[in-house]
Amino acid sequence: MKNKLVILVGIILVMLVVLPACNSKVAGPLPRSMKGYELYSWQEGGQWHFTLITGTNRNKTITEVVTGETKEGEDGWVNIHATGVEAIKAVLSRVPAKEFVSWSGRGTVGPPAEGEELTIRLELPPTDIINQIKEHAEQLGLDFNVF
Repeated sequence: MKNKLVILVGIILVMLVVLPACNSKVAGPLPRSMKGYELYSWQEGGQWHFTLITGTNRNKTITEVVTGETKEGEDGWVNIHATGVEAIKAVLSRVPAKEFVSWSGRGTVGPPAEGEELTIRLELPPTDIINQIKEHAEQLGLDFNVF
């Protein structure tokens, strides 16, 4: 009886680990972007936040950079928010090799949309964090630039 109980508990534990993994989406590679990707960062609530967004010729609004809404459209538009260094490394791992990624403390970001008040200041993290992310990007074969 005791052995059956141990086996039952073991099966339940395995199911608790395996079943959620079966339901999770496996994030595939991101599309190539004619203008590369832009990376933005800011500190909020004691954590570093990052947004990787499709590069364009237009200024992004601060709202679209910091809202945290992850979008991966079929049209190739990418706007992915990540919290923490390991999370942004995972996102960068999805960017195709040789893709251009530019990271700026300010970049070309416009003001919030009319009526919105955002007090978040885009900035680069400390040098050790920049170096960790840059080294990871270079290992991935990305054309990674920090401004």
